[in-house]
Amino acid sequence: MNDICEPAEPKSQVVQCAIVELLELAQQQGITPVDFIQLLDSGMRISDFLAAITPLANANNSIDRDS
Repeated sequence: MNDICEPAEPKSQVVQCAIVELLELAQQQGITPVDFIQLLDSGMRISDFLAAITPLANANNSIDRDS
């Protein structure tokens, strides 16, 4: 009965893919993996990071399409 209340463990392959994608997004914005880890260590949430880079990524995509 206790198993129902406990959240399932995420699959390690999914977690690894998510981390790789986050690092790729960061690198596209000129943020090194070390800088990204420091942002997380300083308290930045991943959701805040994604919210902050989304407008930048959209701007870069529209610039690339204009070329």
